[in-house]
Amino acid sequence: MSEFRKIITEPGEVIDFETYFEENPYIRTGVPTKQGKCERLEYTTSVYEDGKTYHKYCYVYLPYGYEPEDKSKKYNVLYFQHGNTCDPQMFGVGGNKYMIDMLFESGEIEPCIMVFTTYYFDPESDYKERVITGYVPAGDGNWAGIKGNYYKEFIEDVIPAVEMKYNTCLEDPSREGIKATRDHRAFSGYSRGSVCTWNFFHHDFEYFRWYAPMSCHTFAGGAREDIPSREKVIDFLTAPIKAHPGLPFFIYASTGGPDGEEMKRQLKYITKTEGFSYGTDPGKNNIYLSLSDYYHTDFLVPYYFWNSLKILFRGV
Repeated sequence: MSEFRKIITEPGEVIDFETYFEENPYIRTGVPTKQGKCERLEYTTSVYEDGKTYHKYCYVYLPYGYEPEDKSKKYNVLYFQHGNTCDPQMFGVGGNKYMIDMLFESGEIEPCIMVFTTYYFDPESDYKERVITGYVPAGDGNWAGIKGNYYKEFIEDVIPAVEMKYNTCLEDPSREGIKATRDHRAFSGYSRGSVCTWNFFHHDFEYFRWYAPMSCHTFAGGAREDIPSREKVIDFLTAPIKAHPGLPFFIYASTGGPDGEEMKRQLKYITKTEGFSYGTDPGKNNIYLSLSDYYHTDFLVPYYFWNSLKILFRGV
């Protein structure tokens, strides 16, 4: 592929360090010749401390060439959490799936398993209200009376269900087994899902090495209506690093130019905080910002992945 539009900001132009974004126009217009497939995977979770068991599902994207019988080929796993009002079907079924196929069509990005998840408990039955406000029962801390234990759901239920079924590096679904394979696992999310990504960095640092928050800053564990102080943000994001010194990680943050001013503001001081090193080499650096000129919509997520997946999983 060629003729990509490159958006580069010089130091001091938008933020005070260089950022790079490359658009791949074929993600939307191309027709993939090598198509992966998506499967719906159902599971249950009881992590919300309310005495209930919730029946949930995710969509698992298996890249072209994935062979269930070939246990010698192990895949890295990228989990993606959608934003407010959306659902896990958005890239799992229909024409938007081709956008995911096109990420790997050129061969520039190593194919990985992608898992599209949801914090909503019943996005199908709650459709009418969900698509308008997004505020229906959910486990990410945005529903009164339900603890924000979504990060626990992943460790106890989602990761074992996905990675023990498909050809991944996970062989032992215990917490120790999940920790041992963190190099091969990434978490990403858009908007409200980006808030989840920052929260997972704080809570699930031992289980994921790679993070790709898109178009929303961290609320540092607080309410989404409040803008946290610089001190609170730094404490929130450095806590897991201090608790687990020596564990490598990489945060590939992305946002649109007209969008995410608070995210850019936070990145200015986060990247200068002890424990962080700005750049695109996971062997030396651990945080980077890719800045597009896009408006705010989950449907542009594959364009962001075109940039971040050239960095995520590098060297493992």
